[in-house]
Amino acid sequence: MMESVIGLLADREQAQRVRSALVESGCDQAAVVIFDRGTGQALAGELMERGLEPARARLYTEAVLQGGILVAAEAETADRALAVMNRFELKAPEQLLGRGGETVERARSIEEELHVGKQQTTGGKRLVTSVTEREVEKPVTLHEESIEVERRREDHALRPEEAAKAFREETVELTATSERPVVSKEARVTGEVALRKRSVERREVVRDTVRRQDVDVETIQEVPNAGPDRLN
Repeated sequence: MMESVIGLLADREQAQRVRSALVESGCDQAAVVIFDRGTGQALAGELMERGLEPARARLYTEAVLQGGILVAAEAETADRALAVMNRFELKAPEQLLGRGGETVERARSIEEELHVGKQQTTGGKRLVTSVTEREVEKPVTLHEESIEVERRREDHALRPEEAAKAFREETVELTATSERPVVSKEARVTGEVALRKRSVERREVVRDTVRRQDVDVETIQEVPNAGPDRLN
């Protein structure tokens, strides 16, 4: 992620030296830009896009319009670019504008509060029936009759009255009874599964972390020169 760093100088010659030093330190030449009064009020929008607060962006713009030269650089490692700029005599915009008045910077104390609400969810159980098949064997005793044909040879004479009766057309039948298995199926209920819904109330303790931001006041040791601004 690229980060922006800006520094204000009194003249273009110093700005060119800062630009050369930044390029030698590894910054892309196209990523190091010099702004002068020719940029006009558009400089404020450019600085705000780079992450500078609107009030500071307008202050730097006013300083450039009064003759200051601004060097802006984008680098993957902002600390290296800051170290390079700090080798030069950078100016604060208030110095070039001749302002020694009061400057107010503010920081806010912030504390998070935990709010617990309720969200309704829907779930449950579903009864799903499935059909399977299995082979079943059951023995059965069957009665079966069969008809057999018997032939035998005879040799004897018939009397005349027997012969008259013997020659006639007739049909003789004999039936046999057999049993065959007949299969039938009967469905029987073997059990039941029921779903029953009950409503209950339960108490649950929700635990989470909340943040708090405090503001402490520290004294900064005075330095002779203004340093560059590192933008988010």
